[in-house]
Amino acid sequence: MEYIQGRDDFELNKCSAVTLGKFDGIHTGHQKLIEIVREKAGQDNLLAVLFTFDSLPLSICPQKYQHFISTSTERRQICEELGIDVEIEYPFTNEFMHMEPEDFIRSILLEKLHAKYVVVGTDYRFGKNRAGDAQMLIRAGEESGFTTIVVEKEKYQDKEISSTYIREELKLGHMETVNVLLNRPFSVSGVVSLGNQLGRKIDFPTMNIYPTEYKLLPPNGVYATQTMIEGRRYFGVTNLGTKPTVSDNTEISVETYLFDFDSDVYGKKVNVEFMHFIRPEMRFEDMDSLKRQIMADAEFARNMFLIG
Repeated sequence: MEYIQGRDDFELNKCSAVTLGKFDGIHTGHQKLIEIVREKAGQDNLLAVLFTFDSLPLSICPQKYQHFISTSTERRQICEELGIDVEIEYPFTNEFMHMEPEDFIRSILLEKLHAKYVVVGTDYRFGKNRAGDAQMLIRAGEESGFTTIVVEKEKYQDKEISSTYIREELKLGHMETVNVLLNRPFSVSGVVSLGNQLGRKIDFPTMNIYPTEYKLLPPNGVYATQTMIEGRRYFGVTNLGTKPTVSDNTEISVETYLFDFDSDVYGKKVNVEFMHFIRPEMRFEDMDSLKRQIMADAEFARNMFLIG
């Protein structure tokens, strides 16, 4: 997959079928758009393209909106797995924010992307003051030679699937619902760091990764998790938080104890998938109390995963 990030000085060398949007999370609804793009691209020998934006400047977007369900790296990997040929993260500058919708169609869809199909959701808006919409794309396509396909939102339990819906459920720690909406487990990726080795002293060796500051996370607490390491899946329990019993540090870490696993994974990239919220993070009086609780958490997760 070709990845174009933070640049506006490009032009595709082939006509495209393109889907447009923010694509935070690449959830079930987004996947439907991508599926249609791939279908049209395959039929007409076009590039399957996903067009979104890179990180929004703080001058344009407040800090509280700078946390995302999927990071740029995660989104890139998902796009590649879903068969996208070109992912574009366009620079969201003040100039772009004030671009008239007609100019977006002309300079980006036609001149840069050579779009033959444009696939969007019913609520897609673009251009200055969000003045452009799906109906404008339909009319422009009729005049300029591309076809606009407007896709109704997917629903779960009679509620429209959206990034906002996923954020609400993630904030509550409803991982089962989040994973259905994403059509995959919510995960945090990172390189395993050397911790304080306290886990080994109480017979629960753990691995630590530190999520990027832009990653939207569920509540601090203990979760039943699956961890992907070099293509293999391992079950375990994960503490997401600051480890208040053993540290006064405020940095959020993802600390995972894997069942029946004792290999050296320091420096390796892993992907921790959150399957079920077990309990909130808490401070224990001593290490023995912490050890007993870890044993209880592990037993719960083993039973959940049907592991003997």
